[in-house]
Parts: sequence; C-alpha cells; structure tokens
Amino acid sequence: MYKVLIADDEKNIRLGIQAMIKREYPDFETFIASDGQEALDGILENKPDIVITDIKMPRMDGIQLIRELQQQEEIKTSIVILSGYDDFTYAKEAIKHKVKDYLLKPVNRTELFKTLNTIIEELENSQKMTYQHMDDYRASQLNYILLNPNIQQEDVEDLYRKMKIESYPDGYYVGIIQVDGDIDGEDFLNKINQLLNSSSDSIPFLDKDGRVTIISADFEQFSILKEQLGRDRHSIFTIGISEKAQGIREFKKTYGQAATAIKYHFLYPRRQIILYENVKEKPEVASIPADLINKISNMLGTEREKEIKDNLRQVMDFDVIAHSSIDYLENLNEEINETIFKGFFKRLGEESLVTFELLNKIDNIYNFDNFHEYFHALEDLLMRIHEYNKQVKAVYSEQKYMDRAIAYIRENYHKDLNLAVVANYISLNYSYFSHMFKEYIGQNFVDYLKMVRVESAKRLLKETDFKILEISEMVGYKNPKQFARVFRDVEGISPKEYREMNG
Repeated sequence: MYKVLIADDEKNIRLGIQAMIKREYPDFETFIASDGQEALDGILENKPDIVITDIKMPRMDGIQLIRELQQQEEIKTSIVILSGYDDFTYAKEAIKHKVKDYLLKPVNRTELFKTLNTIIEELENSQKMTYQHMDDYRASQLNYILLNPNIQQEDVEDLYRKMKIESYPDGYYVGIIQVDGDIDGEDFLNKINQLLNSSSDSIPFLDKDGRVTIISADFEQFSILKEQLGRDRHSIFTIGISEKAQGIREFKKTYGQAATAIKYHFLYPRRQIILYENVKEKPEVASIPADLINKISNMLGTEREKEIKDNLRQVMDFDVIAHSSIDYLENLNEEINETIFKGFFKRLGEESLVTFELLNKIDNIYNFDNFHEYFHALEDLLMRIHEYNKQVKAVYSEQKYMDRAIAYIRENYHKDLNLAVVANYISLNYSYFSHMFKEYIGQNFVDYLKMVRVESAKRLLKETDFKILEISEMVGYKNPKQFARVFRDVEGISPKEYREMNG
C-alpha cells in the first residue's frame, strides 16, 4: 500500500484526482491539501510515497514546496507537478528539481495512471534493491561476528544497530537448516524467504558453510518451516534449534548451540527438528578404543579379514555413539585417520593417493550425509587397504613376480607394450604393480622400457647393417623421429652419430 498526497488550491481538482486514484488503486491511502504550507505539514506528518502538487498555490507555491522537501533528508517521496499551459515556465523550473513527471490541467485519467504506474514500478524495484542490499549486508556482518574471535562487545552492538537488528527483549532462537542433496544455498535461501511469515522478527541468512541460518523471536516460525518443507516428500532436511536467548549480544553463543544441534543430523538424518536442549546433556566419553583401532591397523594385509570387520563394528558401535556427545564420533574419526590412514599413505608415498582418493573425503565425517554412509565408506576403504597390503606383502615375499615382469619386458619390448599389459600378464593390480615396480627397479616403467629398447638399438647399430628406420621398428618404435628423440634423450647423441662413433 502506498500513500499519496494531492495539493491544489482548486477544490474540484484535488478532490477529482483523489476520486480517480481511489477507484483505480483502492489500497492507496490519500491525503489532500489546499496550499503549499498545508501540503508541507501533511508530508512531514504522513511521509507519503507520492506527492502530486500544483505549481501556483497560495502561502507556498509548488516550486518552494519542492525546495523545502529536498532539504528534509528523512523525506523520500516521488513528486509529480500539475500545471496549465500558461505555467510552462514554472514547469521547467520544477523539472530542474528532478520531479518524476508533470501533468497538464485538466488532468487526463490515462496520463495520471500511466505516471503513477511508472512511479510504483520504480518504488517496488527500489525496495527490492534496498531489501537485497540489507540482506547481503546483514549476512556479511553476522558472519563477521561469528568468525572474529577478538571482536569487542561494543563493536558488536554497534554492528547490530547498523544492521537494524532489534535487541529482542522477549528472547529469540537461532536455527540452522541442513538439507541433503546438491542444493544451491542462495536458491534455498530464497525459498525460505518465501515460506517465512512476513515478520521483522525473522532474519534468514547464509552462514560461512552456505547453510540457511535464521534468527527468530517466534519459535513457531520453525514449526511452520518444518511443515512446509515437509510437503516435499523427496526433501530430507533437519533444523537444529538453539535454546531461547535473552538479548542479541548472546548471538554468537546461541548460533554455536544451533550448530551443535545440527551436527546430530549426521546420526538422525530423518529427524526434522533437533533441539539443542535435547542433546546438550549427552555425556562426553572419557576415552576412545585406541587399542582396537591399533589392532585393526596391525591386522591389515593379514588373513584376518573377519576380525578386522568385527573390530571395526565394535569401534563404530552405533548405540554407544548415539548416546554420546557428537564429539566422541569426531574423535573416533580423527584417531582412525591418524592411526590407520595417514600412517599407511605416508609409508607408501603420494602415488598411492591416486588409488585411494576416498581418503580425502573420509578425513571429515561431515563430508557424508549420515553415519551409515560414513561407516560403509570407512569399511570399504579399510578393505581396499587390506587387499593392497596383501598384494604388497605377496610382491615383497615372492620375487618371482618382478622376475617374471622383467623377463616379459625383455622378451616383448619390440611390441606395443605398456604398464597395463605387463600388470595383466603377471596378474597384479595396475596401481599395485606400478608402485612395486618402481620400488623394485628404482625407476618407473616408461623409463625402464626406454632403457631396454635403447640397449637393444645400440647393439643393432654396432653389430648389424640394418637401416636406422628398420632398427627403429625392431625395438618397438613405429615412428623413427620418436626413436631418434628417445635415443638422444638417453645417450646424448643421435642413432646416426652413435653408429659412426662405433662403426
């Protein structure tokens, strides 16, 4: 709803314009004034969005009224002037003062509505921009408060004033929404804005992790959101809600409560609301089963696969985890990473990371949607490492694997040979074989194959009369230019120069 003030010293004109506006825009609130001074008083009292004013009026004309309004910083209004044909000099003066439009008397209904519709559109767009600017400003400043450990209380209160956030004398809650699936944070924030009641008590924004966070004095707002979001059967969400706080200065603490509550979404992904007051009493566990975790690490690569899985299930006992503080599961994850995974990859080097990229994800339990997804990924990675270790031990204990590989390379170097072909021949996993080949030979497969081929080429260049093109094909290079380049890389001279030096 917009407010409109109509100022004209001719009663029939001001009442006529008022009647037209009321019929076309029944939601508008209209005021009338018979001269410039009365108009100024009405504007200062009612703060209308639009002012339609005549130019020639007693006590204060329209030009002076416009000048007075421009000196009032708190008055933001769109001005339309009325004039007769003989008042065009005044109209030009008014236009200098950035009025929105001017209408000739007698006022044409169509022209009036066209002007008003243009102004309304501008006002609505301006409001949207203002709201968006304030929303963005609030989000950045609220996150600044949360992330800055050294911010002073007086600075915080100053920021709240600038953000136009009230003190919430009757208390407020903070809620964080966790949604499963690949959902854009900004899109979800827009959806939440549409679902929330149009109340100044609720302030939604995106936190540093891209989660929709809501400050609200009305707990019922969260129940409404739960009901409306729950209408989408495919949507899995949880709202973590803090305890009621008194005073906005407790925002950082209250946000921390909501953040703790939402962590339990990991254990209860189907629970739509988790209250901090219901999880804060969960006990801290004094110690974690480090001995069992160490046993699992020691058993990897042995024939004790069943024991590994049994011990893992004992470590990740859901009943114990569900009845403990979420910190317990976080500590378990950290101990497993340190004792089993990081030590394992440190021993094997960076090459092994290519095979076990899952380690980068499993390092943090919250990279998974819930406990069960995490447990299955953990078990899968452990079994892959277990099999890897078995392969490694087999390779180290039976030198015949490498002996067979080297023999096969020296017998078939003249063919289209690659690492995968050799690994398949000796029945080893590609990644395992790549790692163990370098460990055993001291150089990677490609460089070793080059060496074998160049050795054979040197013998042929010295002992036979085959053309260099023929020798290139005989040692496995169909492209003689590639052969010459490889030969020069290994020996420092071309095949021709080598033959001339050793002919």
